[in-house]
Amino acid sequence: MSEAVARADLHLELLREKTLAVMADCLAGIDSIIAQIDVTPTPERRKKLHELSCTITALGGMFQRDALSQAAYSFCRLIDATEPGWDAAAVSVHVGAMRLLFTPARVTAEGQAKLLEGLLKVRRHSVAP
Repeated sequence: MSEAVARADLHLELLREKTLAVMADCLAGIDSIIAQIDVTPTPERRKKLHELSCTITALGGMFQRDALSQAAYSFCRLIDATEPGWDAAAVSVHVGAMRLLFTPARVTAEGQAKLLEGLLKVRRHSVAP
């Protein structure tokens, strides 16, 4: 059993750089799409933002990017909750948080928790009636 775990850990380590590059590409894709939005995103752009964010959500936890994964999930929920509208300020806060959390060493564990708590508040405020 310990050999199987060691092999799995080695395999994950071999995938680390490629996975981090995929997540970085997703963040860049999100930035690119947002830069093209005038007032509200088209359904196609909204779908693509959701897909990119879901990819970050799925991959983030694999390599000690749990807070990044949670921030990306919050962004997905924001996109869903504001449809068909758009809250550019809330989007900007979420994307900035994802960029910051991409490198977990930049923010203490306590800071990450506070940041995630803040994203929840931003999202709730954005969808409040």
